[in-house]
Amino acid sequence: MTSNQIHHDGILSQEKIIREENLAARRAATEAVSISRATLETTVAQGEQLQHCESLQERNRYIVKKSARMIRGMTWSGWMMNMFSKEAEPPTDGRFHRDSNKKEIVVGQQSSTTCCSGDNDYGSDGAYVMNVPQEIQQQAWMVQNYEFNVKLLEKCQNEEEFNTCLEICNSLCRSAQKVLEDVKSLQEKRMGYDQDAPTRQAIFKLQRKLTQVKELQRVMMEQKKNAKWKGGGTGNLQTSRQQEEYKTTFNKGAISNPKKSQPLWATTNDQALQQRILDQEEHIDALQENINELLHNGISMGVSLTQQNQLLEKLDSGADELREETKMITRRADRLVHRSLWRKPPKDFLYRVAFQHVNSQQYLSIEPHNKNKIALHNTLHPDMSVFDIYERRGSKLIGIQNKCTGTWLGLSLLGYVVCNSNKFGSNEEWELDDEPMNKTRILCASAHWGNGGWLEADAKTETFSIGSHGLDSKKNAALWSLIVLSNNIHDNDQANM
Repeated sequence: MTSNQIHHDGILSQEKIIREENLAARRAATEAVSISRATLETTVAQGEQLQHCESLQERNRYIVKKSARMIRGMTWSGWMMNMFSKEAEPPTDGRFHRDSNKKEIVVGQQSSTTCCSGDNDYGSDGAYVMNVPQEIQQQAWMVQNYEFNVKLLEKCQNEEEFNTCLEICNSLCRSAQKVLEDVKSLQEKRMGYDQDAPTRQAIFKLQRKLTQVKELQRVMMEQKKNAKWKGGGTGNLQTSRQQEEYKTTFNKGAISNPKKSQPLWATTNDQALQQRILDQEEHIDALQENINELLHNGISMGVSLTQQNQLLEKLDSGADELREETKMITRRADRLVHRSLWRKPPKDFLYRVAFQHVNSQQYLSIEPHNKNKIALHNTLHPDMSVFDIYERRGSKLIGIQNKCTGTWLGLSLLGYVVCNSNKFGSNEEWELDDEPMNKTRILCASAHWGNGGWLEADAKTETFSIGSHGLDSKKNAALWSLIVLSNNIHDNDQANM
């Protein structure tokens, strides 16, 4: 075997290895694209489920408000309040929703002038996704991603950045145009030619928005053609012939390097080398398509996850509000049932406790020598700082009786927190929060016409007041640590006397 044959065999072996590596790279890129597509589909499906949860939450909120109005109307004072207040409005059909800040976002309304005049409808951030029908939100995200990338063109610092960004924009434009045509054809098959359908109208607006963004891209390309790049000089300027070639290539839908006046394979007469160059360029083009799709899918997933995080925060706060409203309705219903009975339901002893204010570490106390004043003491008094907790049988309402005075903690007719009553009446009903006993809040059930209110305490001035029953007031309510001193100091007969 001659040296030429050995050299030729080595080249063939090296080419085979390169082809195998290229094939492996294409397979890896194709697999990555498949995974990204599946992940994007899962992300979109997750977003749809969250939107469904949001619509369910809106319906539950409507039911809770309607129930609260009904319960309130069962009393004379509540009936009068209902006469001068509006009923809760039922939720919409759920096809449109708003973002967490309750700002309504418009889907690209057509402006009277083109984007060349500067009077367009992009908005400050191009955010017009949140108010489109759910079935075309993914298409709206793609148009929005395309717009964001087009606006990045004017921030490019050199020619290479501009060409790379322009290639990405061109790929996103083709993808957005294709999916809009597909969903339009699907809607025509599903709904016929109903021009007034909300989905059809949103598709038309998105197509107009896409046309506006394409025009904006053309304007930016024209502005950058004869511009000098930063730190560049004449060496970084495109010649007229290169600009024309670049424009022609862009109009065909494929972006190439504008500096090349002829393809690389044409610079040599060696056919074998030409074939290798062509194979390598074909490999690079195939990888480029996959990379562009991966980029697009990544941007879409990022937008989707950002909006899902906003929706989760909204759902979380809405769930807390619904829980508090439901507890309020349950309290009012229990109190209404107790009021309709011939006598109050019996009370059951739970435990003997001391209330320690978490922030100041002081103890809630009743001073009998000072007209049963409610105060905070630095030390735990064996009588003034000790309270017996009773529970209304069949409910979560509790009563708080001081060991020293035998009086019950409650609310006066003027709305002050007092400890003067000798019986466990409706104004002396309280409720503990669902949090652990070492860090809980206390709610006065009779405050605000039966809606309830959270107990607030100021350790510096030793003043106590009742806030509202909402979440904001709950956050400002005082935190208490319930120190259980005993569980069996009374038997059932004594507790029910």
